[in-house]
Amino acid sequence: MRRELEPGQAALVAEVDEVLDALGPDPDVHEAFAALGEARLIAVHYPAAYGGRDLSFAHHAAVSERIGLRGLPDVAHLITVQGVGCPILVFGTDAQRGRWLPEIASGRLLASLLLSERDAGSDLTRITTRARPDGDGWLISGRKTWSLLTPWSRVALCSVRTRRESSRYDGISLFLVDLADPGVDIAPTPRAAGEPYYTVTLNDVRVTRDALVGEEHKGWALLPTVIGFERGGFDYLTRAQSWLAAAGAELAALPAGEQEAQAADLVRCEFLVESARALAYHAAGTADGLETDEIDTAYAKLSSGLAAQALTRWATEELLSRPAAGEDGRHRAVLRAAAAEAPELTVSGGAQELQLDLIAGELMIGRSIR
Repeated sequence: MRRELEPGQAALVAEVDEVLDALGPDPDVHEAFAALGEARLIAVHYPAAYGGRDLSFAHHAAVSERIGLRGLPDVAHLITVQGVGCPILVFGTDAQRGRWLPEIASGRLLASLLLSERDAGSDLTRITTRARPDGDGWLISGRKTWSLLTPWSRVALCSVRTRRESSRYDGISLFLVDLADPGVDIAPTPRAAGEPYYTVTLNDVRVTRDALVGEEHKGWALLPTVIGFERGGFDYLTRAQSWLAAAGAELAALPAGEQEAQAADLVRCEFLVESARALAYHAAGTADGLETDEIDTAYAKLSSGLAAQALTRWATEELLSRPAAGEDGRHRAVLRAAAAEAPELTVSGGAQELQLDLIAGELMIGRSIR
């Protein structure tokens, strides 16, 4: 089932390796992104006029996978290029595209999504953050939650209510918010593993007309596409691949008899991860321009998360429960971090229930229920 990259994808992956190898071991994250941007590798599917290479989403997927496997924070890359950049490219004005996309493609600008709220969760129709008119712009006030790597970001795409809604889908607008504005407060919420989430409080943050993405009051129609841009499954997939490599190395350090007893389980995990990878590349390879099919994406995201979780359960029960096998403990540390992070894959970046709901809606039983 192993999916080999096409020649064009493989060439891009080789370019990524060349750029990162030139920076030496453990390069500074911002320096690495800037170097990749200088080589036009950050957003290869963007138009050349905006710093891309006019390539397909499948080419971008290969680059994204490699960035994650090389240890860079692929979530920052995913959210910036896909979650924020692609909505600007599709729904923004010419001025917004010219202003923001070259900076994103350069690797020198990171961005965040401010969509969810504590009392809204995944139901973005329940947001209460509001923008009230103020001259030629608006003043935004409210609180957004579950944002990642926000202190690294200079700008965020934020969903707010711009009028009293006639229905829960009405009156939502999307704005680009300057995170350096004095009315923005960013506070961390610690996680069991990895970077913390952030709560972003907006206190009369002023935005002007050129910050509005899409039509005023009609942002709900854009949100499914915005969310879809960031749900390709590759962020979960690269976690699963990295954790699988650590589990394999830990298993290889065990005595021969114990290796033999666990070999079948390792193969099962390898199969799950490779199956998820095949689905992720299928979704990327069949994309219509920038936009992937939401059902294909749901399958890819769900299978990547489940593969990562199944692998982690096995590694926790069968490898971490034994005395350390490796000499330096590096692989064991990766697996411990995986054990802490894996449960979050059920709900982060789009809950598994949402992916199941999308898939069920396409099945005969789903349509008959609806």
